[in-house]
Parts: sequence; C-alpha cells; structure tokens
Amino acid sequence: MKKIKIREVVGYNGHNVKANGIVLLNLKAMYSELVKTIQVLQLLNNDVKISVVKGKSEESLGMFRVKNVNISDDGESILKFETLAEAAEMDVINSLVGKEGEFVINMFAEVDLEDDEADEDEDVDDNNEDDDEEISDEDWDEVTNGDWGDDDE
Repeated sequence: MKKIKIREVVGYNGHNVKANGIVLLNLKAMYSELVKTIQVLQLLNNDVKISVVKGKSEESLGMFRVKNVNISDDGESILKFETLAEAAEMDVINSLVGKEGEFVINMFAEVDLEDDEADEDEDVDDNNEDDDEEISDEDWDEVTNGDWGDDDE
C-alpha cells in the first residue's frame, strides 16, 4: 500500500444529495491540471479523503470514491465523486456553492499498486518519481485524524 496525496486546482461544478443519502460532488479542472486529473484515475475503487485548502489551513469535504472522470476534447475535465451523507462534511460542501473561480484541493488515498512487489524484488528505474507526493506517516495521521473508513469497526 502506498499513501498518495494529489493536489489539484479545481472549480466547483455542483453537487446533489439523493433521497437515499448519496452525495455526488462535481469538480471541474482546466487543461493545465490534466496531468493531475490523470493521476486521479489511480484512486479508482479506493477511499479518497478530499480537503479544500484555505490559506495555510485545510477543511475536509469528507471521504469519497471516484465515480467518474470525464476529459473533454479541449483538455478540461469533470471529476465526479460519490459518498454517503454520513461521510461528507455537508457544511463545507455547501460553502462551495456560488464560489467563483478556482481553489486547491488535496486528495489523500492509500493505493495498492500492482508493481509494489516488483519494486521490492528488483531494482527497477522509476521515471515517474515526482508524479505523486508521498507523505510521512505522521503527516498522514494528522490529515486523516485516524478516521479511515470502516477498517477499525
């Protein structure tokens, strides 16, 4: 398992809450963020903690799953995330409504990479060392506040 942090500049593109308690959050990223958007694809089928960076502090949006990544022909992309209402910080999400312009989000996830075993057994050159920002265990615990899904229950 590798702990990954992806920082991306996005704009608010709407959210909705269904009657069954499912929250859908849509964010829009410009062409300049295309590399980061592609990195989001590796977070598929993993719990992703999303937070909004406000100055030097962060506010958590909650724990989500990547539902859909749509990249248009001009390089703009729509990132769609899904979660249950209990796992979302609805006050923070609602504060994004009407927010014009772009803002920075951080996405945190623990990802099981297929090539982890190969890296341990062989000396493999990794040309993409700077793609993902690996964070220390202390920083990870601070960000997740020990609240990482249903593993502890």
